Amino acid sequence: MTPSLKVVVAITSPIAFHQLKSQTILHTCLQSAGNFVASVSGAHLAIAGTAADLAKVAEIACEKIVCDPNKPGELATAIKSATAADLIMIHDSQRPLTQQGQFERVYVALTGDIDAVRPTSPFTETLKSINADNFIEQTIDRTSMMRISTPELIRYSAIDFSSDSSTWFVPLTHSARTAVVEADPDSGRINSEKEIDLMGYLLDRNK
Repeated sequence: MTPSLKVVVAITSPIAFHQLKSQTILHTCLQSAGNFVASVSGAHLAIAGTAADLAKVAEIACEKIVCDPNKPGELATAIKSATAADLIMIHDSQRPLTQQGQFERVYVALTGDIDAVRPTSPFTETLKSINADNFIEQTIDRTSMMRISTPELIRYSAIDFSSDSSTWFVPLTHSARTAVVEADPDSGRINSEKEIDLMGYLLDRNK
């Protein structure tokens, strides 16, 4: 029997409601996530966000999960109280150009011996550490770092509902077995309003 899947778009910043070309960043993310949901039998779409944020998307017909998605423990608790699913896929609302191929790579990588999967890419920039006087102390080895993208796919049974912190969207149990897949360059995160125009250009290029 195929495990049931819930794809959750997490509203992680007010920037999600800014316009990206003809629609908001959030709606662009929801469109991508919705297209993936339509390709997986029995999957359904949900949106996670604060009550105030969810009120802005009340017209969208899907499950709403009230919480602060930036708090792993709170998101996990909200998922526990929401409609049940065997697999929880969480996608950041700030990554509007994530392509279907990335959703699919994450999904197929969750094999029988893996409990959680997310996309990553190498860190290529030069990164310096500085002291309190803004003096450069050292160059950080870039091979010791990686860029994290979304969606993250996690077995419900691998979520640690007793924990509050995590480097994933939700806390994982100590026994959880994780894996990574390649992230596309276009799946970058919009972190400021100044980056919206660049994403718009990339969106046009991908059409």
